[in-house]
Amino acid sequence: MRIEIVASIDAPHFNAGIVLRNDRVIEAADVVRYMKGWTRYQVREYCARKGWHVSVVTRTESAE
Repeated sequence: MRIEIVASIDAPHFNAGIVLRNDRVIEAADVVRYMKGWTRYQVREYCARKGWHVSVVTRTESAE
């Protein structure tokens, strides 16, 4: 099963999108491109420390 999530990161000075496939960041806006390869948990923990809000925009499941 493949799970793909599009998420939005809201920070005081930017809003950015990331795409996760099977809990790993595979695409990221330029401002957060360093997150490529991070797990969903790493993203959540980092954003929480920074005071940023992460929300899921879409979640898609498909058979591989």
